[in-house]
Formats: sequence, C-alpha cells, structure tokens
Amino acid sequence: MTRFNLRILWVVLLVAAVCFYKTSHDPYSHYFHTALDTIHERGLKPIGREQLFGAAISGMAQAHDPHSSFISPAESKRYLNILDQHLSGIGVSVEKDSASGEIIVLETIIGTPHPAHDAGMRSGDRIIAIRGEPVTDKSLDAVVSLIRGKRGAPVSITVIHEGETAPETLEVIRREISIDSVLGDVREEDGSWNYALSSNPRIGYFQLTDFGDRTASELKEAWARQQAKGNLEAAVIDIRDNAGGYLTTAGEICDLFLDEGTIVTTRGRGGRVQETYTATQPDTLGKLPLAILINGESASASEIFAACMQDHARATIVGTRSFGKGSVQQMIPFADGGLLKLTTATYHRPSGENIHRHRGSNEKDKWGVQPDSGMEVTLDKAANNKRRTARTKRKAFRPNRSGLLKGSDLETTDPQLGKAIEYLEGVLEAK
Repeated sequence: MTRFNLRILWVVLLVAAVCFYKTSHDPYSHYFHTALDTIHERGLKPIGREQLFGAAISGMAQAHDPHSSFISPAESKRYLNILDQHLSGIGVSVEKDSASGEIIVLETIIGTPHPAHDAGMRSGDRIIAIRGEPVTDKSLDAVVSLIRGKRGAPVSITVIHEGETAPETLEVIRREISIDSVLGDVREEDGSWNYALSSNPRIGYFQLTDFGDRTASELKEAWARQQAKGNLEAAVIDIRDNAGGYLTTAGEICDLFLDEGTIVTTRGRGGRVQETYTATQPDTLGKLPLAILINGESASASEIFAACMQDHARATIVGTRSFGKGSVQQMIPFADGGLLKLTTATYHRPSGENIHRHRGSNEKDKWGVQPDSGMEVTLDKAANNKRRTARTKRKAFRPNRSGLLKGSDLETTDPQLGKAIEYLEGVLEAK
C-alpha cells in the first residue's frame, strides 16, 4: 500500500469515527430513524419515506413557531419562482364557480408574455376541457395540474367565450411568465396599465400584490410612466391582501420615498441587532401626498413598508389593522432540493416596536400596523367579497371595458379606497 493510499484510509476511518460518535451520542437521531422506519413498515396506511420525512421536519419547524415550515422538493422551485416573479404556464388565473362548478377564466394577462391571450382566450371564458378531457367535475387544483406542463409544449384547451354557446379549442404554448406585481386601476385597450384613478385622474393608483424580486423596479417604472403624463399629484398604494415577500424589497421601496432615516431593524436570538436598513438616497419618487391601504391580510414585508411610512409621517394609513407578522424567515436549502423556512429574526419598525402578534394576543394588545386616526374603515365579510369581486373585474383585460364601475360607484363598492381618495382630494384642495 502506498503512503498516499494509507493517508486516504486514515481520513476515511477518521470521518467514520466522527459520524459514529455523533450518532451514538445523539439518541434523538436514532429515535427519529426508528420512528420513520416503524411507521413506514408497520403503519396501517402505506406512507412513503419522503412524505414521512417532510412531515417530521414540518412538525419540528412548527414547534419552533407557526411561520416556520418545510417545503418539499416538488414545491420548492415553484415557491421560489413566485417570489422571483417567474412562473411556467399559460399566463392565466382561473376560479371554480361555486354554483355551476364551471372553471372560469379571470385574467388572461398577468405578466409577460401572455400565451393564452395571444391564442384567443379571454376573461370570462368557461374552460370545459383540457387535452380533450372534460373538467367540469374536477377540482380547481386538478384543472391547474392539467394546464401545467413542460415549458415550450402545447396544451389544447376548449373554452366557451362569454356570450357565446359554441365551444372553441385553442392550442396554447406553455411559456415562462414574468408576473406583474405592480398593477394599476384598469388596463388600456392595448393591455397596458392605466395608473390614474378613473374617479380622479390627478390621483395615481398602484396595487402591490407582493414584494418580489422586481417589485421596486416595477413601481419606479410605473410611477415614471404616470408622471410623464403630467397629471400625477397624489397616489394611493394598495397593499391589501399582500402577504409580503422579500425584506430587502420592502426596504428598497421605502427608500424610494424617504430622504434619510431608519427603515427597519432586524434582531436575532437574544434581541441582538443583526441588521439595520436605512434610507440611502434622496427620495426618488418625490414628495407627493400618499395614502396606503392595508387590511388584515397585509403581512410581513407589507407591514414593514406601512410601518416605516407611518413612523416617518410620509404617508397616511387607511383601512384596518394589518396581520401582525413581525418575524423574518430564512430559506435553508436541503441537498434533495427541499427548503427549511425557519424564523431566525424579528423586525422592528423605526419607532423600535416589533409588531408581531404572538400566540394568545388579543385585540387590545399592541401588534400589527394600525390605520391613522380617523382613517379606519372596517368591512364585513359580504362587503369585503364585493370589494374583491369589483377589483378582479377591473384587473381583467377587456378591450371594450364592459362591466367596469366608474367614479363614485367604484368608491361605493370599495369604501376603503373611497376613504383614501377623500383624504387625498382634501389634501390637494388645501394646497
């Protein structure tokens, strides 16, 4: 045996000894494998090892806190693609009508490119078959699974257009879609967004659906496009139903509106400061009056943005109290492609407060972002559903704009937006 081979043998023996030592001195790893093997081999229901492993990791993560979780290899790529604003598909959003069971197309332009729209699909279409297979009795998830597939491959979708009775089969090529995260009031006849409110064109409307990889640059571009028209004097930024996204993106968007000051601070175990985000440049988007719309589904990065703008008195907050998620999750990759989403820090608004709603917190406790004084507008379930339905119709691309609410009708359907408009109009009139 050569001296080189002997060295390799010693290294291998040393690594084996270390592994044996760690395993023998950590009984929990033994218990874990014993439980996994026992359930897999002797349980009444056959469950694969991969599924059992995922369930075990999820259980440990959930024991840490409710915002930690395990994301399986099958879901991890799609999860990251959502935050990176890239999806593979045909570029539509659909829903299942609860009364008829039909699959209805809500939007055919949700980003770039838009293969379904280019193939002839339109908002309001009823999907009756995919690849010749009827879908009326299938669940929404099953229908979406049939639509998805290999990028670049065609899929045949049979639809009945709104107002017609004869079906039409469309050949749609699956593409990689760059998803929009900054939406305007309504779409123009060419499909582009109009960011001016129809009820008052002096006021811009920018809806942020999440805080993704491209959201800050999208907002800058949309703002500049509306400013170029010469009539942007105030703006509503709508982050209702926005569950968050990247902490860094929230910081970048705050920096667009601030000259200086703290944006957010993160603290790790024991309260140790990890990182402080501060405004680094003169406000890029100017000093126009702002109203920010929030509700109980505005969470995480949404709350960072709203809290920062509120603490710096840069915007007026309208709506209802936000969700109360003041923690930061780190994505830790596993070798097999899975992700451990683990809470590793809390974030604190410029005032120093952490807005997290802890287990057992009640309505009287301090958590979330509260609307400014006189700006709270609560909606019951029916009113909230009505608002969402109206917004869905406005987002859909309809060249003839049929069925769209105008002016005060829109504000009646969406009282929170109406309150924001009323506030901004008052500010403009007082100038």
